Amino acid sequence: MAQIVYQNEAVVEETDLSLSLLDVSHKHGIPHTQACGGNARCSTCRVLVLENLEHVCPRNEAEALLASRRGFTDDIRLACQSRIDGDVTIRRLVVDDFDESLVSAETPMAVGRESCIAVLFSDIRGFTPFTERTLPYDVVHILNRYFQAVGDAVIDNGGVIDKYIGDAVMALFGLAGADPRTTCLQAVRAGLAMRDAVREFNGYLERVFHETFAIGIGIHFGPAIVGEIGHSAGRQMTAIGNTVNVASRIESESKVLAAELVVSEYVVAQLGDAVRTGQSCTTNLRGTSGETRLFEVLSLAGEPAGVGDDSIHAK
Repeated sequence: MAQIVYQNEAVVEETDLSLSLLDVSHKHGIPHTQACGGNARCSTCRVLVLENLEHVCPRNEAEALLASRRGFTDDIRLACQSRIDGDVTIRRLVVDDFDESLVSAETPMAVGRESCIAVLFSDIRGFTPFTERTLPYDVVHILNRYFQAVGDAVIDNGGVIDKYIGDAVMALFGLAGADPRTTCLQAVRAGLAMRDAVREFNGYLERVFHETFAIGIGIHFGPAIVGEIGHSAGRQMTAIGNTVNVASRIESESKVLAAELVVSEYVVAQLGDAVRTGQSCTTNLRGTSGETRLFEVLSLAGEPAGVGDDSIHAK
């Protein structure tokens, strides 16, 4: 016999452990959703195992295939395929028709998970005054040309552009599960490439519009919740959590340092002698607790300042 605790719903005792969790739910009158009839062709019967995951049988082939497609973590199981050999605590993840409609719109990256990633924020200095003295058509044209240049730097270095916020860019690195050093190296390479791309872009901007842009870039590394978020008609991958907030604050702090590319001590710790740094400071970032040490990044090892490539010596 085993006890199944349905969080916030019920506690049942089951003697027939040959039954799937879905069968147990139906036997005890728990309204467990099963759009495909319990054949592992959908995931509406999914549950989160909160306690005693070791008492849940390993995934069979059908469940493993669907879990891989959906990007499920180990503690998200299909009730129609899962059997137990001891007490467990679970929570149904699809509890009504609205939940079911959201699940039907999911992609493999929709399910939230915690990952250690690098988050990059960049911003154009003095962009608002620029828009006030520039024609609307030209503002949009220039911004799109700028986003193409800095976006290429992100994509070419393994990053994902999360969103555009006015003239700011938020990018994520490490979503595919790369090791921390590789993740941070990709982010710093992208930052250096963005810096160089803007310098090249300024040649065009000055020639055609008699303007130049200066940018600030901030990078932080740490844990974040990642997943697809938004209306079902237009969800997008994003990251949520303190790591994102800190990266944004670091970008703002780059103005104080008068530096183009600033990273946290956590990024530098992952790269070791792969990065050459300039000025540094210890500061209390707005909206965060404790002090954070920040470093200006000049280049990667063996490369002159202004050219990012492979490895260097930290100062």
